[in-house]
Amino acid sequence: MADWLHGVLSQHGLWWGLPAVFLVGLSLNLTPCVYPMVPVTLAFFSSQAAGSLGRAARLAGCYVLGVALTYAVLGLAAAKTGALFGSWLQHPAVLAALAAVIVGLALSMLGLYELRPPRALARRLGQASAGMWGAFLMGLVVGLVAAPCIGPVVLSLLLLVGQLGDPFAGFLLFLALGLGMGVPYLALGVAANRIGHLPKAGAWLVWSKKALGLLLLGLALFFLKPLLPGRATWLAAAALLAGSGTYLGWLERSRGRGAGFARVRLAVGGLLIGAALVMVAPRPRPASLVAWIPYTAAALEEAQRSHRPILIDIYADWCIPCVEMEHVTFRDPAVAQALQPVATLRVDATRGVSADAERLLSRYRIYGAPTILFFDRTGHERADLRLLGFSAPDEFLERLQQIL
Repeated sequence: MADWLHGVLSQHGLWWGLPAVFLVGLSLNLTPCVYPMVPVTLAFFSSQAAGSLGRAARLAGCYVLGVALTYAVLGLAAAKTGALFGSWLQHPAVLAALAAVIVGLALSMLGLYELRPPRALARRLGQASAGMWGAFLMGLVVGLVAAPCIGPVVLSLLLLVGQLGDPFAGFLLFLALGLGMGVPYLALGVAANRIGHLPKAGAWLVWSKKALGLLLLGLALFFLKPLLPGRATWLAAAALLAGSGTYLGWLERSRGRGAGFARVRLAVGGLLIGAALVMVAPRPRPASLVAWIPYTAAALEEAQRSHRPILIDIYADWCIPCVEMEHVTFRDPAVAQALQPVATLRVDATRGVSADAERLLSRYRIYGAPTILFFDRTGHERADLRLLGFSAPDEFLERLQQIL
């Protein structure tokens, strides 16, 4: 993608490059991290935008602005600091702050209070409503949730921004990417407004709003996962599912008149409790078929002296494509067999990187995970084989064969 965008920019200029990046952002809505946010978005707007079409459009605009600014700021920060894209999101203070914001939104949806913008900001924005403020924060959350899945595209764009050497152009390109991701939510906001007119407002609306609040509590737990020890995350998630099921199915006080609403409550409650039981059930964890060696400069030099082909994997637990590569490609028997003569080094960026790894990232201009470097037997990187993002076993083997 970087080569294509670079060609567009070099031949037609920035103002043609921006629409191209916008279209790329639009396509990212099909990635697995973004798609699950669609029902969350519909639930949010159906509870907040049950009014005029103009209000629904304003809420959706604030939502899109939150998504767009997320990528504009994150992309610019990554390009200026050289940090791995997404790595700063794993700092304990950042994770705790994000979780606190999401919990604040969740408690508002559960009815504990009404979320309002600061008075000074409200005076500047005139008639800005609590719903608009909440929609903007929800847009920020969606941008952060999607970040682990769209890393490969962001990495390509970061490489392009690095070649341009223009921070302002980089900001505009990432803003266009975020707008492309966010624009479909304008349609979702309007659709939710229309959906909100179909049934009469009542117990179902109060109940669905509280269900969304509980869903946001689960999202907060997702951000806190790196701070919790081992199985504690699974137990906490199971407890949240069981508690949510009990509350939504039996304890929540909203009572509709129809029998259908009562059946929906009971079904949702039962499904959530069943999911909690599945989560706490013990299950074996399959071992990796690849003998990974933690990356050090000494390990790389030793592999180069032995004239072995070398593979360096930039990995992190918070990177969804990295985990997918580990579970699918690197556990494929044919891939594991082909990697036996290869020195397989791994930079684990889950909790940050070592000084040796930082020098590697800087030298080879690596902006994020997953990135896989292939070195031939002479010890030189085959830049044409560099892999960004998930690769299926067959495609990965085709690249690997070129250094064996």
